[in-house]
Amino acid sequence: MNKYFIRYNTKHGESDLVWRIIENGKEILARHLNIRVPVTDECTFENGIQKWNICCMGKLTIIDGTAEIK
Repeated sequence: MNKYFIRYNTKHGESDLVWRIIENGKEILARHLNIRVPVTDECTFENGIQKWNICCMGKLTIIDGTAEIK
């Protein structure tokens, strides 16, 4: 089981990859989300800037551009 931080990708530009999922420090981009576990909010810092995230524990799979966390 991993911990995930999820934020809207404000720098997606013309891309349809509008979600940023951070798993163990690695960024994964997705078009849609399907979260099937409890979520909370959690604050992190990125390059010294405070960021608010949706946070959850689970296992991530990407299916046709949709990030699913169970």
